Amino acid sequence: MTKPPRGIARFDSAAGMAQALALCLRGEPFSSPSQSPLLDAVMPAINRLPQRAREWVYAVGGMSEGIAARQARTLDVEGIGEWIAGLYPQRSYDAAFVGSSNGALLHAAAALGVPWLPQTILCPVRAPFSDPDDACKGFDDGLRIVDALLRADPRIAVHHMQDPNQDRLMLSAMSYFRLKHRALPLAYREFLLRALAPGATIHISHCTRDWPVTRTGDRSFYQFGAVGGASEDEYFNDGPRVTEYLARYGVTRPRWTPPPPTERAPEAEWGYDDALTRSIVGLAAEKGWRVVEWRFEEPEAFSFATAALYRAWYRSMGIDARRLVVDSFLLMDPHTTLRLHAIPFWLVFCTEPSAESLRRFLDSESFDEIDLLLFSHGTEGVGVTAIGTWRGLLARARREGRFLGVDVRLYPRDFATFVRFDRALSSLGPQYEVPPLMPPAFFESFMREHGPAHGIVAHDHPR
Repeated sequence: MTKPPRGIARFDSAAGMAQALALCLRGEPFSSPSQSPLLDAVMPAINRLPQRAREWVYAVGGMSEGIAARQARTLDVEGIGEWIAGLYPQRSYDAAFVGSSNGALLHAAAALGVPWLPQTILCPVRAPFSDPDDACKGFDDGLRIVDALLRADPRIAVHHMQDPNQDRLMLSAMSYFRLKHRALPLAYREFLLRALAPGATIHISHCTRDWPVTRTGDRSFYQFGAVGGASEDEYFNDGPRVTEYLARYGVTRPRWTPPPPTERAPEAEWGYDDALTRSIVGLAAEKGWRVVEWRFEEPEAFSFATAALYRAWYRSMGIDARRLVVDSFLLMDPHTTLRLHAIPFWLVFCTEPSAESLRRFLDSESFDEIDLLLFSHGTEGVGVTAIGTWRGLLARARREGRFLGVDVRLYPRDFATFVRFDRALSSLGPQYEVPPLMPPAFFESFMREHGPAHGIVAHDHPR
């Protein structure tokens, strides 16, 4: 894997998922989200530091991914798109996915052996000694950077996101700006023109999840909070869990006071800006490709559908899948999951809504073995699922449930899990040859028939 250009965070969902899928298409495991041998080598040592020192190193390490504020205006958005497209093997594909980040959809793409091009990327901007809880200052300080990013490329929308609940450590050293392509970057167009076969299908991943935002321009928004453990109401109207959380971290303010929302917009990380659709449909019309748009509201809706898809696909090949591998955020390895003949189930984060999704899934499915990855973000935020709850879900396995690469004593500050997760997954067995690619017609017919039960609806764009 080549080193990403400045301006995209390797710890973000889009970058991590694109690398995981690209490696799978190359027949390789995704063993390192950082793709840095040096950083991976020191991670276990970081885990042995005292808690405050461990948190500080994590925040500083994240800040090293960011650009300086003065670099925002010259951000090479096209170069980032070129890096993403360049991850994938140069060969002919019958289909491609474009749009919302989604780990479960990534497993579908892996089974099909096709690429995915993300609409949204995270551009972190260094802001040392920031107060994660001061929403008004964060809003004001971000305006000049938003303006600079908008000037860097007229084809993007900028979503300044501040989530002191889940991103507390990172926000003490940087600000988050999520950039959404409103038209296909030239690098994406060129990749699709080179790679898609005649009669191919472009699948649009359209997550309709939105969030209350404050509009700051024609193409820019400020989003306080995000999908995760706390509810929208808790971010904007307080509540006992928020009060307890702030007190636990020694914050003197009794509540958060973000700028009043003016409207709802696509959620910064997971939501889809449908301005991009016109560009996709236009290119497809030029080449005679089909365009199928898959709309769903909650990111984990695709987790239920993909698990059912894999079950049906395995059965069509005479494979009795008895293992469940539960991914967490960008901790996933589609290649090894396929080699294990396992059912994948992706969770957005290590929070209560995700734990509830897994619980609902296990109410209807049973497995001999359940293997669970847990992403550690370093914060005991509102709605973070306790390790005991995860243990209870693992106990639903008929034979054995286990954590993979998780130090339960340090969770959710177990930062060495980023290098241990795939070693633990790859140590499982038996492993087999990767199954033959899923036929595109199998994927599409299954999703059209069973997707609506999980809140996924297909929309066909006319040629």
